[in-house]
Formats: sequence, structure tokens, C-alpha cells
Amino acid sequence: MIARPQHRWTSVWRRVALGALGCGFAAALAPVAARAQNITYSEVKLGVLAHDVHFLGGKEGGVDINPEIIVDSPIADAQAAEVPTYLRWLVQPRPTIGGEINTAGFTDQGYFGLTWTWQLASDVLQPGDGITFGLFEGPGFNNGDIVAKVSDRKSLGSHVLFREAAELGYRINPTWTVSLFIDHVSNAGLARYNQSINDVGARLGVRF
Repeated sequence: MIARPQHRWTSVWRRVALGALGCGFAAALAPVAARAQNITYSEVKLGVLAHDVHFLGGKEGGVDINPEIIVDSPIADAQAAEVPTYLRWLVQPRPTIGGEINTAGFTDQGYFGLTWTWQLASDVLQPGDGITFGLFEGPGFNNGDIVAKVSDRKSLGSHVLFREAAELGYRINPTWTVSLFIDHVSNAGLARYNQSINDVGARLGVRF
């Protein structure tokens, strides 16, 4: 018997819905971000994430430990100032590398790419604090199953996937940030199987 793709259209429509939600949120955020301050400095992040959460169609389990390094944007403030104001919020991404290590033996991931982060508000609860929002785009690499052989593993379709992430944070002071975090990996329907993994959790960041 020929194996058939599992939940192919469910996965496709879930990705479409997530993409539409992300685009709508980004569009709503754009006027705010255009007036926001680009965050361009280096940070180390450490997250604890629920792996492949069930409310987004998950079936794997465990907790992911998420170390991440974000380095200074290569675009200096003086260079960014030469860009039209309505585009300035886009031009200072920060190179990023990280991983997600699963504590229950399910899929591990590594990734690199670019992170855009903005401080949307400042002096919210105390002088020097702020509300931040960030987006990540880049490739992700995994040791999961291309075609799952057991019911509690995902058929990822590839060991190289597209990865997107979003983060809403509270900058306690110029050094420390705490945040809520979500990420998504899939192959965008380019492979026969495309069961995405979606992680949700919290992260702690420190500037260096």
C-alpha cells in the first residue's frame, strides 16, 4: 500500500492561518514600529519552551531548552538615519544563532538567521524600562523524522525547514529582558509531508 500524506491540508491551512495572523499583526504594528527605537545591541537569551504545543496541532512532547546568541546589527545608527523614516524600522536586523534541545527525546533543532527587535514604549513602570517586540526569520535544522514511524512523532518532510518566531518582552532595565515567545517551523508545503512544530514559552535575555 502506498503511504499517503498525513493531514497535508490541515498543515497547509494551519500555516496559511499562522502566516495571515503574523502578516496582519506586522501590518498593524508597522506604524508603531516606524516610531519605535531599533534595538541593535548584542544579547544572550535562554528560554524554556513547551515543545510542539497541542493547541496548535502538536503531538510530540517534552520541554525545549532554548539558548540563543544575538549579535550587534551590522547597520550602524548613522547608516540607518539615511534611510526614509518609514523604512528605518526594517534596516537594522541582528544576526542570530540558537538551538532548541528537547528534554524528552523528541525533535531537537538548531537555527540561524536575522532578528528584528524594537522598543515600542519606554519608562512604563520605572525609569529605563520598556516594552519590546521582536521577529526572527531564518532556516532551521532538525533531527526529527522526515516520515514519522510512530504516532507521537511529526512527519516533518525535511531536516531543513523554514523558521519564524515572535517575541513580546518587558525590558526591566538596560541589561535584562523577560519575554513571551512563540516559534514555528515547517517546509511551507515544499515536501510531501509538512507537519509543523510550534513551541511556546518564556525567555530571559541579558545584554552584553
